[in-house]
Formats: sequence, C-alpha cells, structure tokens
Amino acid sequence: MSSLSSSSSKDNTVSKKRALYTFAEARKIARSYGFTKQEFLDYDCPGAYQLPKNPQDVWKEEWKGWDDFLGICLDFEQGRQIARSLDGIDTEEDYLRLFQEKKFNDDDIASRLPYRPDIKYKDKWISWEDFLQDK
Repeated sequence: MSSLSSSSSKDNTVSKKRALYTFAEARKIARSYGFTKQEFLDYDCPGAYQLPKNPQDVWKEEWKGWDDFLGICLDFEQGRQIARSLDGIDTEEDYLRLFQEKKFNDDDIASRLPYRPDIKYKDKWISWEDFLQDK
C-alpha cells in the first residue's frame, strides 16, 4: 500500500509541474534558451527553468513539434518560401522593420525566420530580392 501512496504522491508532483506554465509560456521560455532538442533534454540545472522534459506529452493538443517549441530557424528553402508569402515585404528594409516591430506571434511559422537571413543562410544566399520575391 505504501508504494501506491508514493506513486500517487509522485503523480501529484508531476501534475503541479505541468500546470506551472501554459504551452505559450513554456514555449516562450524554451525558445529564449536557444537550445537544440538534445541540449534541451540534456540541460539539468535545478531551478533554472521548470519545464518538463516531455512537453509533447504535457501539451499534446498544442504540440507542433520540437522545432516549433524551441523556435529553431527554418531551413533556407522553407524560410525563403515563408518570406515570399509575407504581404508587403519586398525589400530588406521591409523585412527588418517587420522583425523590429515584432509583428509575429509565436504561433506564426514566420516567427521562426531569422532576423538576418543574409547571415544565417550565407551559404545559399543570393540576394534580398531572391529571398523575398518570387520570380
């Protein structure tokens, strides 16, 4: 019987930890660290953050994958496709202003575009025109 009560006590602790943050709050915290998935799973500093190591189970309904949760930048092809779909963004100035004004919410895939794609994608970069405008 004692093992049942200790298991029940452990479940209550997990439940409290799960309720500590909403998915949006947890994702914002997770993204602020700039971790890869492995770094997130390996990071073990008590008290630094209190996010569960199994966010895909805790927030099943909101879960869109590790890249979304951690805010990992889109690869070049995906990034260019999303950037080209942004209304009214045709120049470097337009693009940078969009990021400076923080017009994306975290649920928007465009929030995973890099602020400076010319630097992030330097190996594949051609020009701002190529990145932003479908020819």
